[in-house]
Amino acid sequence: MNKRTKLTLEELLRRKEQMLQAKKTKRTQDLYIKSLDAVITIEEPTGELCRDANDMDAGEGDKYMCLESVREPNLKSRELQEAFGCNEPMDIVEKIFLPGEIPQIAIACMKLAGYMGGVDEIKN
Repeated sequence: MNKRTKLTLEELLRRKEQMLQAKKTKRTQDLYIKSLDAVITIEEPTGELCRDANDMDAGEGDKYMCLESVREPNLKSRELQEAFGCNEPMDIVEKIFLPGEIPQIAIACMKLAGYMGGVDEIKN
């Protein structure tokens, strides 16, 4: 389908199983992090995770989103946390990424979950 094709009830019903199956599988995306000169993998966050991060204080929500959504490397690894001397699990985010990279990673996670850029207005 393209931007001009209207979604009909019949088409929606025809795609039902495909849509339900797609929702069961979390999407992932690789991001190149310049300061690390390496690629990390993020996973699509749940709606609940997005709401929780959004309800946190400025900056804390972004760190939380990164901690919970970065799959590779595993930021929750006890070995990694100890090696970097983290007192709290979210401390690892600031130890690995530059301050400006943290919100960019969080935004990429939100986009992957469809919270940004997933809907376009159609103009005549």
